[in-house]
Amino acid sequence: MTGPRCGFTIIELLVVVAIIAVLLALVLPAVQYAREQAQSTRCRNNLRQIGLACHSFEETYKFFPRNTIRPRGTTRIDDEPNGNLWNWHSGTYESWCREIMPFIEKPIVRVQDAVPVLGCPSDPRGPEYRVPDYGFTWYVGIYSNPLSVNNGVIVDDADLDEKLTVAVRDITDGLSNTILLAERPPSSDGKKGWWDTRCCIEDTMSPALGEREPYSSGKNGRCPDIAYYGPGEYDDRCSFNRLWSNHRGGGFFCMADGSVRMLSYDISHQPSGSQTLLEALASRTGGEIVSVE
Repeated sequence: MTGPRCGFTIIELLVVVAIIAVLLALVLPAVQYAREQAQSTRCRNNLRQIGLACHSFEETYKFFPRNTIRPRGTTRIDDEPNGNLWNWHSGTYESWCREIMPFIEKPIVRVQDAVPVLGCPSDPRGPEYRVPDYGFTWYVGIYSNPLSVNNGVIVDDADLDEKLTVAVRDITDGLSNTILLAERPPSSDGKKGWWDTRCCIEDTMSPALGEREPYSSGKNGRCPDIAYYGPGEYDDRCSFNRLWSNHRGGGFFCMADGSVRMLSYDISHQPSGSQTLLEALASRTGGEIVSVE
């Protein structure tokens, strides 16, 4: 004679499934949040390490790393139908990233290599995202603000003077109130954001492609109302012309004293005299009284 069978009723099974669903709903966001926090911490540490490399370079050579000399054949063409244009001729382009390589963990690299410290772990493409010929950087040097060319820390040594250099003593606005580095992910088409070309903030797009690119400030340019800092997208051509990050609400900035801070997108709209707070922080000798505390 067979004894009674033990089992679940439909109602009991549904209750168990509901409990599991509730637990997952509670646990998964916490796991995701912890994952995002860990990635943000690694990104912050990357910027800190790059900032330390820039300071090691400055201690060694008595000036901060620079972008390379622009070819003498480069010309600007104004008032084109599609906005102001730069006509880039062939030449050698190397960024400040190349100069600090001896001061980070991979002193000998090829241009097509992915350098882990130059990648943001929060990017879903992975911090070692690259294309066959070029590796990328998620971090850019601040070169200027809209009021003056080469008034940042990572300068272009050909815009004004081939011998132009910036040392710690030249940052009269204060090291803690001047931005050295910031975030900007590379584009998804693989053409913008190479670490071994000019990676600085200016109004043009990548000059190393041998292209004539529309100048953002042109009245008929493709990005006439570009914000210097705000949410961006990998496939948006204009996103390459501004700072943005893979983090929520803002991005990390490395100040000239080596400290790293998370700043919200609001600083691109907050006034600071005749400028925004971001523009004031981008200059090294503007004389602005600002604070990001």
